[in-house]
Amino acid sequence: MAFWFSIEPTIYKMVRVTRAISAAKRNEEVVTHARPSTRQLLQPIDKFFLFLCFLSVGLKERDLANRFNVHQSTVSRIIATWTSFLTTLLGSQCIWLTPAEVQAHLPEAFKDFPDTQVILDCTELRCQTPSSLLLQSEMYSTYKSHCTMKALVGIAPHGAVTFVSSLYGGSVSDKEMFKQSGIAALLTENMAVMVDKGFLISDCCKCKVYCPPFLSKQKQMPAY
Repeated sequence: MAFWFSIEPTIYKMVRVTRAISAAKRNEEVVTHARPSTRQLLQPIDKFFLFLCFLSVGLKERDLANRFNVHQSTVSRIIATWTSFLTTLLGSQCIWLTPAEVQAHLPEAFKDFPDTQVILDCTELRCQTPSSLLLQSEMYSTYKSHCTMKALVGIAPHGAVTFVSSLYGGSVSDKEMFKQSGIAALLTENMAVMVDKGFLISDCCKCKVYCPPFLSKQKQMPAY
């Protein structure tokens, strides 16, 4: 509930997708400050919960429509609206930590790599295969043997997510994504990044690059 209470004051400025589209078609100015109508079947907190069910549990729109007793098109609009809203709201937040903040929470396991600022790796999300052959070639991932969207993710040594890039086609290399993501501008010469042995960025990174040996036989770090 803490997250809900933090965003609740801003939800009444949310522009609903249907209102924005209708206003655009009529060349009218979109009203962004209107509070939700009392005739709405679902209150904002219920819509937020619906969105979380879709996002975390993976429930289908038809299933959500039955569970919340609304039309499937309503579910689709709610998902689109909250996706856009949270992307704008959370995307504007700075999650990159200063070296001092990273050092203050540095785990004991990193005593041999004390200047590590961020641990970098890529993640891939499966997506539908586009009809365009050109897009297929750009999005096809040989690692996943499927069309994917790929992102560069960075975490601090203590586990906090400190960097998330835009999505790229699955065919892009790790090195190219590192160059295009903008993270290089956040790194300085007195910092170090830690990567997997297959993440070849040493020649395009101005700071130190740590590539520790495989650690599968060692105990997992504690959660605290």
